[in-house]
Order: sequence, then C-alpha cells, then structure tokens
Amino acid sequence: MKIKLICFNKVNKEFKEIYQFYIDKLKNHCDLEIIEINEFDHGDMKSNMNKNEQNIDLKLKEIKDFEIFLLDINSKMYSSEMIAETIQEVQNYKGGKICFIIGPSDGFSENFRKTYKNKISFGLITLPYNLVRVVLLEQLYRGFKISKNQKYHK
Repeated sequence: MKIKLICFNKVNKEFKEIYQFYIDKLKNHCDLEIIEINEFDHGDMKSNMNKNEQNIDLKLKEIKDFEIFLLDINSKMYSSEMIAETIQEVQNYKGGKICFIIGPSDGFSENFRKTYKNKISFGLITLPYNLVRVVLLEQLYRGFKISKNQKYHK
C-alpha cells in the first residue's frame, strides 16, 4: 500500500523522535512518503489560505489515482477501527493508494473543503500541526495492526 502525507513545514525538534518512531513502524506496512510544503503566512488570513491551498493543489496534480482525505476538525470523527476499515477498503478496492492532507495553521476554506468528499476529524480540539502528524502516523500504524489482527497496546 502507498500512503502520502501532505503537510506544512518541517517537524519541530521536540517531535522528531516520536515522529520518526512511527515512520519506522509504518515501513513494515506501507510505502510512506511525507510531502512537506512551506506554509505561506505573510498576508491576511484569506490570502494565506488561498496561497496555501494553491500549493496543495500543485502537489496533488503530481499524485494520480490516490484516495484523498483531508484532516478537518469540522468533519466526521473517526475511531481507530474506522481508520483500519478505511485502510482495508483502500487496499482492497481503490488501488491501495491513499493521501492525507494536514492543513496549514489557518485551515481550509469552505470551497476547498467542498472539493474533497473524504474528511477525517480527530475531535473538536485544535492541535499543533506537529502533534497532528504524530497522531495520524500512530493511528495509521494502529489501523494496520487492527486490520491484520495483530497485537498492539490499547
């Protein structure tokens, strides 16, 4: 299975160890590629959002046949089991290619959100982008373990 993660900026040094820990764990389950985009934050919020969404769109033009998922606080909340089911479904029926997009600090515009049918929320709390990355990677790893009926701590 191929997984791409589109996100903004580099991981801060405080998160690097745990971030790398889950990247290494996922290597046994999938081909993972992290695509980092420099966040544009030099103007007003609407301009920043527009520029950042254009940069995401440029990266997505290079990605073909991937099931796209936005991480969006205002969307359906997913359990670990639902993530496992999503992984299985993409593996079995959608070519085994999935791409997750973690938005910039200003989030996504309503028009951008409407473009993508698949959206995941980890809850109504706002998390720093570094922590969202770690949570997503951990949940992907957990999802693979669940879908393969392998032990993993609860």
